[in-house]
Amino acid sequence: MKTKPQNKKVIIIGSALCCLLIALLSWLQRPWRTMDVILFMGQSNVSGAGGDASLAPELTEGAGYEFRAVTDPERLHVLEEPFGENENRGALDDTELVERNGSMVTAFVNAYYEETGTPVVGISASVGSSSLDGWLNRGRKEEAAARLAEARECLKKERVEIRHIYMLWFQGEADANLETTKEEYKMMLRQLVSYMEEQGVEACFLVELGPDLTDPAKHQEIMEAQREICEESEDIILASELPAKLTGDDMKDKGGIHFTQKALNLIGEDAGKNAGAYVAALPDSAQEEEK
Repeated sequence: MKTKPQNKKVIIIGSALCCLLIALLSWLQRPWRTMDVILFMGQSNVSGAGGDASLAPELTEGAGYEFRAVTDPERLHVLEEPFGENENRGALDDTELVERNGSMVTAFVNAYYEETGTPVVGISASVGSSSLDGWLNRGRKEEAAARLAEARECLKKERVEIRHIYMLWFQGEADANLETTKEEYKMMLRQLVSYMEEQGVEACFLVELGPDLTDPAKHQEIMEAQREICEESEDIILASELPAKLTGDDMKDKGGIHFTQKALNLIGEDAGKNAGAYVAALPDSAQEEEK
């Protein structure tokens, strides 16, 4: 007996629905992955104004991802340089100020992953020529907080369990230009870190500024402020003092401000190793390794 056309349609639709149901169940049963989230905050050296993506290290497989809040907030991307190349929006838009040519982020993530065994989700949240006053009063901290909130929603959909949330801070040239005093800098950085902690950040990894090669004394007060606040605070951790030692001609551009990719690789590796060692030593990290 021949099957009626209507019955054929029912069978086809039923089969399609079964396939969709199987695919949905498979998606829902995906295992959750564990990652750490780090906001890369600061000014042009975080943006990678003096870098060169072709000279950045190759990403260790599985070590890092990027949440692109501006260009593609629906999914994670494998980390690549130039990190945050097109992530310009609102108060964190430095399109007219710098080009994002290659950053310290891949080197940082590789070293952090080697220490912790936990992949990193990086969030670009930097803007060139930004002072701490600008971060506090011109919508920049709010934009960074918005990007973090969006990342958390994306990671939930991606079935990623967030283990830790941190910020990395690499900044200070603008405040040196403004002659911000040591106490003013410490007070404003404390305010910024406290605000970000209210948004879910656990601690701040600070990369020391480093000298202006055209005027070595110019950055000294800011550098002292950074060292002091790290000594005084449990939640602001000095991740790297290396920038102060990178004074060779091949370490900065002709202006003496922007680090070259060679220097950014060294700084990223040093900061990532130290930050990773700090995280690996936390009690909850030790418990996870024992599981």
